[in-house]
Amino acid sequence: MTLIGQLEESQASLRLLITLYDINRPLIQSELTSEMKKRYNLGKYTVDTAVKTCIELGLINRENKRMGNNPMPSLFHTLTSKGKKIAEKALEMDNVLSQKIS
Repeated sequence: MTLIGQLEESQASLRLLITLYDINRPLIQSELTSEMKKRYNLGKYTVDTAVKTCIELGLINRENKRMGNNPMPSLFHTLTSKGKKIAEKALEMDNVLSQKIS
């Protein structure tokens, strides 16, 4: 299977990249799941599958970091440079699809 086929097979991967691109800051897992639910009405399993696919393809990074005084680290998700390029292309495609054909 091609890499674009792998990306396409995971239903929410492009929407995940667009979300991270739009928000433009690292998101912890719960924020990412909540944002995907709000924007696209997607559940946790779908988001988790998209995250896994995007990590495998090198489109997002996931890093454990501590927040404030919380002793438990949180998983932060950010776009890689390749992920940012793919998100920009996905937004371009969305804009073309939104245009009325004369």
